[in-house]
Amino acid sequence: MSRYEQAKSFCTTILDNETARTKNSETFVTLTYAQSLDGKISGRGGQMLTLSCEESMIMTHRLRTLHDGILIGIGTLLNDDPRLTARLLDSGEESSVRQPQPIILDSKLRFPLSARILSSQGCKAPWIFTSQSHDIDKRHLLEQAGARVIPIDSGPDGQLSIDHLLKTLSSPPFSISRLMVEGGAQVISSFLKSGLVNLLIVTIAPVLVGANSISVTCERSDKDRENENDGDKFPPLSIIEYKQFGKDIVMVANVFPLEK
Repeated sequence: MSRYEQAKSFCTTILDNETARTKNSETFVTLTYAQSLDGKISGRGGQMLTLSCEESMIMTHRLRTLHDGILIGIGTLLNDDPRLTARLLDSGEESSVRQPQPIILDSKLRFPLSARILSSQGCKAPWIFTSQSHDIDKRHLLEQAGARVIPIDSGPDGQLSIDHLLKTLSSPPFSISRLMVEGGAQVISSFLKSGLVNLLIVTIAPVLVGANSISVTCERSDKDRENENDGDKFPPLSIIEYKQFGKDIVMVANVFPLEK
């Protein structure tokens, strides 16, 4: 079995089995990221780290084709300038697969007009979710460049409401039934603490990054740091499978709702 066939079989089986358990009216949320052995997902200040090997990257790109939308935060966009497309596919597939809709969380509309996703061939125009109190002038500029800007509510912490986001995405005209969330750290942590993630897929690379880098659970607000039980806010997991892709190990887990 080729690397592409292995990725296709793995991702299709996982997604088909798990989404069958979700109501059709809900958006199924897959949260995925790569981390080092010491739990780091990015370098100092959010600097991009290349952690995944080619085989696990092929798996991630296949996973993108099986979702209607792919979501990141504005920090990841500013640091990495990603295209958010599925490219590492078998020969001839890239032109025939359905590319996911790029979705960006950007409460202050810091989205740069120079971003590759606005100009690169093959990229869908992004949907940018922002706060109700956004910069109207910047919104007009982004919309003139082809982006769609959607204001949503913010939570008590000032961050965009994950609950309102998912309710919006699941409804017409958006109708996103499968959403893939890729990060960065604040977005990953916010989704986990929301209790609205269905499936967690973590690629673990056999490297050590060291101190002064960013992990998912250490990206906390001052208020969280004062709360000794902050770790209790993360939901319980049930491991489904471990799978080796090249030198990396991919862990798949069900995510259970947080207890009220």
